[in-house]
Amino acid sequence: MALHPHESQILYFNDIPTPLGQITGLGVIRKGTGTERGVLRVYGNYALVYFLEGVGEYCDANGRRHRIVPGDLVLVTPELPHRYTTRPGKYWSECYVIFDGPVFDLCRAQGVLDAARPIRHLEPVDAWLARLQSVIALPASQSPVEKAAEVSRLLALLMEIYARDSAPPPGPGTPAWLSAAKAALDAELETEIDLPAMARELGVSYETFRKGFQKHYGVSPGLYRTQRRLAVAGSLLKLTTMTHQRIASHLGFSDEFHFSKRFKQIVGVTPREYRRAGPQ
Repeated sequence: MALHPHESQILYFNDIPTPLGQITGLGVIRKGTGTERGVLRVYGNYALVYFLEGVGEYCDANGRRHRIVPGDLVLVTPELPHRYTTRPGKYWSECYVIFDGPVFDLCRAQGVLDAARPIRHLEPVDAWLARLQSVIALPASQSPVEKAAEVSRLLALLMEIYARDSAPPPGPGTPAWLSAAKAALDAELETEIDLPAMARELGVSYETFRKGFQKHYGVSPGLYRTQRRLAVAGSLLKLTTMTHQRIASHLGFSDEFHFSKRFKQIVGVTPREYRRAGPQ
C-alpha cells in the first residue's frame, strides 16, 4: 500500500457490516495536531492510532496521562472521554484504523482490548505501519466474505500485540541480549526463526543463549516461541470463526495436523475441544 510521504490520505472506507464486526476506516494523517486541545472527546467507536513521528500527550477521563512518542499505539474505546494532542505549535503523523462490532466487544471482555492499558509501544515503526496497513487488501473488495476476512486479520494482529505484552517485563538484572531475544521471539509469530543465527546476532554462543534463556524465563527459546503462538491461537479459537487451517497457516505451522498436535501437547486439549468450551 503505497503512501506519499507528505500527504494525508484516507486509504479505506467501508460501510458493509459483517456478523463479526467491521473495519470502517483506515488512513494516515500528516502534520496533524490530534484532537481538540483541552477538550476530552467520546469517539463512539474503537480505533487504533499509531504514531509515526512527532511527540505529544495522551490523557483520558480515568486520569491517565502519557507522553506519546513515535511507535506508540493508542487504543481508543467507544465510550471513554480522551484526547491526544501535540505540543503547541508542533505537528505529528499518525496512522489510524477505525472498527467496531460484537467480536471486538468480546475481545474487550476477555481482556485483549484492555482500556486500562491504552498505550503499547511497537517498533520498528516502518514495519508495524506496514503490518497495520496489510489488514486491508487493496483494491478493496465489496464481498462480505472479504470484509469478514479483514476483521479476522485485524483480530489476529491484535492477538499478536497482546501476546507480546502478556508476559511480565524483564527484571532490572536481565542482560540486554536476553531482553532482545525475548522481543524477537514475541514478534512476527507466523515466521520461522533460526535460533542459532539469532544467538550469533546477539553476540553469544547458542549454548549460552539456550541455557541463559531457559534459566531466566523457565522454558527453552523454542518452547517459548511455541507457547506464544499457541496463546494467540487460543484467542483466535475463542474470539473468531477462523478455521483451524487458517489459524495454523497464520501462525506459521506447517499444516493443520501439526498445529493440532502441538496445541494438544502444550494446552492439553485439541483445538476443537478448546473452541467448543467457549469463552472462559
